[in-house]
Amino acid sequence: MPWVALIVGNGLHAVITALLGLSMITPADSLLILAIAAAACALLGAVATRRNAASVAGTGVSVTGTLGWLNLWTAVTFVAFFLGVAVYGAVVVFTLGASLAPLAVTAWSGFQASRGDATTRPSAAQWWAVGLLAVLGSSLVAAQADSDSRGIGALLVASVLGVIDGFAAGGVAIVSRGLGSNGISVWQVMAHRYYATVVVAGVTLLILVPSGLLAAPRMSVGMSIGAAFASLVVPFFLMQYAIQRLAPVLVTGTLALIPAIALFVEMADGRAVNWPALLLALLIVPASLAIFAAQQKPVAVPPPSQPRQWRTVYARPFPKSRTGSHRHAAQSQQPATQIPRPALGGDHGCDGRVLRVQGEGPAQAR
Repeated sequence: MPWVALIVGNGLHAVITALLGLSMITPADSLLILAIAAAACALLGAVATRRNAASVAGTGVSVTGTLGWLNLWTAVTFVAFFLGVAVYGAVVVFTLGASLAPLAVTAWSGFQASRGDATTRPSAAQWWAVGLLAVLGSSLVAAQADSDSRGIGALLVASVLGVIDGFAAGGVAIVSRGLGSNGISVWQVMAHRYYATVVVAGVTLLILVPSGLLAAPRMSVGMSIGAAFASLVVPFFLMQYAIQRLAPVLVTGTLALIPAIALFVEMADGRAVNWPALLLALLIVPASLAIFAAQQKPVAVPPPSQPRQWRTVYARPFPKSRTGSHRHAAQSQQPATQIPRPALGGDHGCDGRVLRVQGEGPAQAR
């Protein structure tokens, strides 16, 4: 079920967002759609969480700090994504974001393993798979530069926003997986995930549009609400359900299918696409599937150190000397200094007298 939700959510998100990009929406339209979707997700999540208050209280896990990080990553990824869609189009931002997110997750997994905070580390095959996907995605963006009339400047801006979107999406996948492991429900996450997104999108609109720095939205409020639910709210719920139950690298690997879907939507609308771009889009699909075949390897854990074993060696009383009793002869048998096992098995001299230890037997004095 998580896989079905992930594929359906990604597909719906890709198709509707590509159509929005083809409609030449403005940055203000993007921010308005994002603000509406984030507010709707928070409201629906709060209502559902209140109905299930008993199950929420039963988790007993404090996730305030984790939800704060999730708010940050969510705001960064969606603001960067929708601004990139408005600047250049959905395919460029989709491609860079989806091809770099698995690389970000893999790098984080390797870092956690090096610190000893994880039981598995990325294998060499996984590094090759995510590296190949990143190269193919970057090449696809470069190949589209010649087939679009919006200019190299807009392409560079959209590319930077796509890179930011990809790394932030990796953060979303990692944090969401941790919340799912702690038993936090999807509705709980939806209720608290989008606070920062609402604030950023809303404040940007309220400041930049009246000041004239940003053109007013061209879409009607009704169209914006419909676009928000179709492209974000419903896909958000489906994808959030999936990413709380699946490994982050697999979730981000599935995102690589979105650029191909968006590209074919634009081709169906009549956009001219050159053959290199089409070939690279097709190659991204098997490259993303290679991530699923690459298994992580367990981290070698050193065995716990064993405590050193000690035994007490007793020395016999000194014999009488020819001139009389030795001054130590009358002393009772006393335990000698404890000797570690590795030191047993040799001759130990002491003022001309030798204490010989034979294996595990008693000490002999002469």
